[in-house]
Amino acid sequence: MSSTPSLILIGAGGHAAVVAQTAHQLDLQIQGLYDDNPSAKLLHRPPPPNPPTYLGSIADFITNQPSAWLLAIGDLPTRRAILDQYNESASPPIIHPTAIISPDAELEEGVFVAPGAIIHTGAKIQAHAIINTGAIIEHDCIIGTNTHIAPGTTLGGATTVGTNTLVGIGSTTLPETQIGDNTTIGAGSVVINNIPNNTTAAGNPARAFTHN
Repeated sequence: MSSTPSLILIGAGGHAAVVAQTAHQLDLQIQGLYDDNPSAKLLHRPPPPNPPTYLGSIADFITNQPSAWLLAIGDLPTRRAILDQYNESASPPIIHPTAIISPDAELEEGVFVAPGAIIHTGAKIQAHAIINTGAIIEHDCIIGTNTHIAPGTTLGGATTVGTNTLVGIGSTTLPETQIGDNTTIGAGSVVINNIPNNTTAAGNPARAFTHN
């Protein structure tokens, strides 16, 4: 898997701080960042030795069209809106050194894998997904574009999760379950049945409530 000598972050909040620390541990230089809030957290706690340069707003990012960038914003609708306007030249996957990735797992561009995550054999992680702290992606899972697998989540083997979907903190899925696009699984849920597109589901077992 190729490395990235420098990186531009889109976002400067809490998730960006986690990404920045990972980049520092990988000896990647953060060339700069774009965010609509110039005083966001990352600017006040940069990874040593040098603070990242503030490059402008999200609109400036769309206009300037830089290369080797990573979405470092946690909010999925905001991420989707950016990707709908500009979805080229993203960074190769950024993987924390403590994550465990099977040699035959497939990770597309713009993916972020946080500390302690495990991605097993045959798994496919599509572009701009977040595999967050301590998440376990079992064998043959498929994770859609711009989907967030939150900290402490465990996906059973051959689970499929669609695009623009959040699987909340500490959730679990049984093997071979399918979770749709544009869907939210509440924190601590246990998914034992398929969950359709455009749905919020929560509980043990998770029960679905279709979005209005």
